[in-house]
Amino acid sequence: MHLLKNLIIHLIHNDHKIIVTTRNKDVTNKLLTHYGIEFNCISKPKKNIVGMIFELIQRDVCIFKLHRKHNFSVSIGSTMSIAHLSALFNVPSYNLGEDDDDVVPLYTYITFPFTKKIVSPEVVRYKKWRNKRVLYSSYQELAYLHPNNFIPNEKILNKYNLEKGRYVIARFSALKAYHDIGKKGINDNLWKRIKSMCHGYKIIITRENERSHHIDPWDMHDIIAFAKMIISDSQTMTAEAAVLGVPSVRYNSFVGRISYLEELEHKYKLTYGFRPGQDDKMIDKINKLLSKKTIYEEWQNRRKKMLSEKVDFNKWIINYFEKHISSSKNELLNNYSSSTSYYANIR
Repeated sequence: MHLLKNLIIHLIHNDHKIIVTTRNKDVTNKLLTHYGIEFNCISKPKKNIVGMIFELIQRDVCIFKLHRKHNFSVSIGSTMSIAHLSALFNVPSYNLGEDDDDVVPLYTYITFPFTKKIVSPEVVRYKKWRNKRVLYSSYQELAYLHPNNFIPNEKILNKYNLEKGRYVIARFSALKAYHDIGKKGINDNLWKRIKSMCHGYKIIITRENERSHHIDPWDMHDIIAFAKMIISDSQTMTAEAAVLGVPSVRYNSFVGRISYLEELEHKYKLTYGFRPGQDDKMIDKINKLLSKKTIYEEWQNRRKKMLSEKVDFNKWIINYFEKHISSSKNELLNNYSSSTSYYANIR
């Protein structure tokens, strides 16, 4: 949700009509409500392959009905449905992706052939679809966590009785997406070992699709920004911590395969990844990070280096759509008037 928030607000303020659709997943709808963005919740995640196929059909049908009502000019998002909208109704779709194509092969095969442009970080590895790629030197997380767009508020800690650098966040992903089948994350035994090492630190546990903590979702990035570290089997929160200059340790089957996280780890040294079976190495790294007294200053310096080489993705994407979509309005609309009807799909 955070990725498109600022773009949606910008387009609305410039008198464009925006239709937002969501899935009832995690805290997306709560965040949209908090920020005053109207949305259509058209599905909720299913638990198995048959359910996922049913949900995809359900989303497609709902989106097709919305298109007949609103006559979309452009679709923006990261789900398969926007590509299917393009295929059936010739609505140009712009897919915002950050996963390498061999990480999500099924998704790419049934999405990218129908997509007008694939907008992704330049570090992302694609074996095909190169003629459709639009590259930028940034990360999706910098659309909402770049210093131009977000300044952490330490006063938020008082709301939750927290002290800067005296708590650890543990994020557990549901690992229930189609591309997560057969993948592993932090199990109960490993978590017990990790938890025993965090003596003296308050632990905030957050689980995907569950309200397992007392933090309001709109405060979570402030909470991440002042944490001692993040321990996670989630890609997104790992990257969010990294671009905020907060140490993070990630444990799952995707480690070593996702290019933008590999860059954050090996080029900028802002995060560490461990695969299942590397439990002892992960425990040793957590121990070293928790005991390092100058860790905040070190990671902020590493963050500064990263920011000096990356652009503000929010500014980039606004400029891109203003230039490339507005300038080609005759191509996009048969009956274009003073504003464009955008469709934004949020997972």
